[in-house]
Amino acid sequence: MPTRGPPNTHGSRGGLQFRPSGPGPPPGADRARPKKIVFEDELPSRALLGIKKPVGSIPGGHMPRPHPVPDYKLKYPAVSSERERRCYAAVFQDQYTEFLDLQQELGSAQAKLQRLEALLTSLPPPRSQKEAQVAARVRREFEKKRMDPSFLDKQARCRYLKGKLRHLKTQIQEFDNRGDSEDSVYF
Repeated sequence: MPTRGPPNTHGSRGGLQFRPSGPGPPPGADRARPKKIVFEDELPSRALLGIKKPVGSIPGGHMPRPHPVPDYKLKYPAVSSERERRCYAAVFQDQYTEFLDLQQELGSAQAKLQRLEALLTSLPPPRSQKEAQVAARVRREFEKKRMDPSFLDKQARCRYLKGKLRHLKTQIQEFDNRGDSEDSVYF
């Protein structure tokens, strides 16, 4: 009696291919499927899939903000000549007066706001409807002044100038320190 061998199947090119018998994938399942490329931003959100996030990942719904490099760090690189040092020093002196004026103006405005806030918190509870309305109006005015776009712009400008002046001062000092070490004679 002849023995029975494994069944033969025809491949995609018409030739015979040997397929072992037994359980396994159905015929034609061994054909290679084209791979689909999917980018991460095309995937459904993890919350919808019920997948746990790895520990230490960014919380859902939170987009990390880029940390832009301030323009003055690009505009004022390391000082490389005495002429450049004088230019940096001139910019520093010019901007320093603006910074001092802004700082003084903001300081007095912040002191007034702090005094007003202390006064508001020390007020006794209102005894009448009219007192409650007046207190509410004063609190709204206080918040309005504290969140005034002009005031906030001045605060942002003051922070910017402080960073720029600190950067210029550092660049000048590093140049001076390099110059001191180059001109020094050690015995």
